[in-house]
Amino acid sequence: MAKRGRPPGADSAATRERIVDVARIEFANKGFGAAAITAMASAADLAPSAIYHYFGGKAELYETVFEATAEGVWSDIGQSTKGFDTLNESMRHMVGESRELVSARPHYSDFLAMVPVEARLRPEFAHLMDRRSKYQDETFGALAELGLATGELVGFDQHTATEALRSIVMGWFFETHFHGEYRTNSGRAVLSVIEALGRPA
Repeated sequence: MAKRGRPPGADSAATRERIVDVARIEFANKGFGAAAITAMASAADLAPSAIYHYFGGKAELYETVFEATAEGVWSDIGQSTKGFDTLNESMRHMVGESRELVSARPHYSDFLAMVPVEARLRPEFAHLMDRRSKYQDETFGALAELGLATGELVGFDQHTATEALRSIVMGWFFETHFHGEYRTNSGRAVLSVIEALGRPA
């Protein structure tokens, strides 16, 4: 039986991280409405009161999971695209690394894929879409800047280049996610589209 409250001598940061990890799985599998604090507490080997010790309620926990998940995913994606001389090289590496990124962080993509749905259903989470855009802007903005500097993006300004890359990559992400498996051909298609953007009409 799980002990009530915070375990004696437990490291608070480690306990918070454990709660966030199990909550991510619960939210990803069941959605916000059906997710249960009692199930999370059981998975973390804690009493429900321990979760309330760290988080004010389920909504606060959801937002904490979002921040931790988005930060982890977009940090990894951003790092995977840095250090290359061309947009095509950066995109090729990102697409190639995507399977490993997902495997290294199970349930992260499952959780993030459902955030737009939760934000639409629950007004209290609508602001998370702005946070989501901020994370994406950093990565796609840097890629757009690189593509413009190298001449690989023809006829774009910074804003439209950023939005074009966002649409292509996120469309690929959602299609891959909801299809349920990584499809090599779809990754190649993304790269073909990126290469085509640099060709004169």
